[in-house]
Amino acid sequence: MAEWGEYYQKEDDESGVFEMFIKGEDGEPSNFDMTMQCVRSVYTSKIISSDKALVALVFYGTEQSKNPRNSFKHVYVYHDLDSPGAKRLQDIDKLQGEKGAQLAEKTMGSGETTLGEALWCCSNLYSDIKLQLSHKRLMIFTCKDDPHGGDSAKDRHACTKAADLKETGVVIDLMHLTKPEGFDVSLFFCDIVSPPEDESELGLQTEPSRKLEDLQKRVRAKELKKRAQSRTAYKPLAIRLYRDTNEPVRTKTRYFHAHNEGTFLPNNMKRAQVYGKKQIKFDDPGLVLMGFKSMERLKLHHHIRPALFIYPEEEQISGRSSFVDVLHLFQFNPSVFVTDYFHLFES
Repeated sequence: MAEWGEYYQKEDDESGVFEMFIKGEDGEPSNFDMTMQCVRSVYTSKIISSDKALVALVFYGTEQSKNPRNSFKHVYVYHDLDSPGAKRLQDIDKLQGEKGAQLAEKTMGSGETTLGEALWCCSNLYSDIKLQLSHKRLMIFTCKDDPHGGDSAKDRHACTKAADLKETGVVIDLMHLTKPEGFDVSLFFCDIVSPPEDESELGLQTEPSRKLEDLQKRVRAKELKKRAQSRTAYKPLAIRLYRDTNEPVRTKTRYFHAHNEGTFLPNNMKRAQVYGKKQIKFDDPGLVLMGFKSMERLKLHHHIRPALFIYPEEEQISGRSSFVDVLHLFQFNPSVFVTDYFHLFES
């Protein structure tokens, strides 16, 4: 949302003073051109990174009024709250430069500044959207620190509408631009802008933006929604303590026979899987030698998978080297083959 009353001001009936269209130092663009470039960068980033984002552009302090139901004077909704596209980028490009100033003068003109009406209009734009919005942010681009010229009634009206927007979850940010006599945020906007959500977020900046890079940096910092990548578990897990000794309680499990109530030890219990109406017991993982058979008993359809390499390892099981040596000797007999089964995983 940008104020047009400070961009175009009538000094008398014959001459016009474009305060925001004055070029900056060292060839810097005017404040209005910087604003339009920032708006264009926001449109472009939303088109690329978030196609479901909704963006609107509202001018206040204009002579012409264009808003839903035209119920707010001096408020011109240049772009409704919708997904940005190529057509909107072309509209923003037309507002830049000297031709853009003439087009804006012809289209909107200059009128009375009423920030409260503009905030009310933005509130209606949010309420007209039937979709569930994850976050809502309102950026105010202005170089006028006292938009109402000391009118207390308009100031209170603007503060009331700003408070209503904050209650609905709208974050209001001030993107104030430089002016010759300086920008004092304590005059009015300190009560309008939302406080920072956390310590890492930039709050209200007292110094105005004098260069395009500074303004774009502030806009990018506010534009992107901050999300936590990880959280530290500060709350420890609950530990049960024995009330007499204040020692941690340890869980012990005992198994008893269903008929004679005898105690079962871990080595007395076996795990099984019911298969074919029978309980199939799971053995420990490993290689079990079943015997030797004649090569005539080995058929082609017995081949299930490629062969596995077996190597001895005395550190885990003693005698494995001798066992492998015996198997190796029997393998030299071409008339027999080894029959065994191999448990790979433990149940």
